[in-house]
Amino acid sequence: MNYYDTISNLSQYINNDAIKPIVNFCITNFGIYLLWVFMHYVASHMYVYWCVPATLVGIIMSPFLVPAPHCYGLRWAIYHGGNSIIAMWTIVGIWLLGRILPLKMD
Repeated sequence: MNYYDTISNLSQYINNDAIKPIVNFCITNFGIYLLWVFMHYVASHMYVYWCVPATLVGIIMSPFLVPAPHCYGLRWAIYHGGNSIIAMWTIVGIWLLGRILPLKMD
């Protein structure tokens, strides 16, 4: 089975009336965080590949590659992506605590 068939089969489950509200809820409420997670993941791998290769030439070239604009942008994406992921888990934790330990205001 190739990737196209897999995605086609997956879309029929997403269009299911039972699953569609759940997918819409996740995209609406967590979409921006999912984008940050994806960007952080991709930028991390690209930084290792393009800016600090694990070879002898990579060690020699890293002082010249690290200040390059693409490496600077990837570091920005990694740093801010990580901070957004931390904020996401903080918000999820506070929300869960609010559901588990409801505060009563008199």
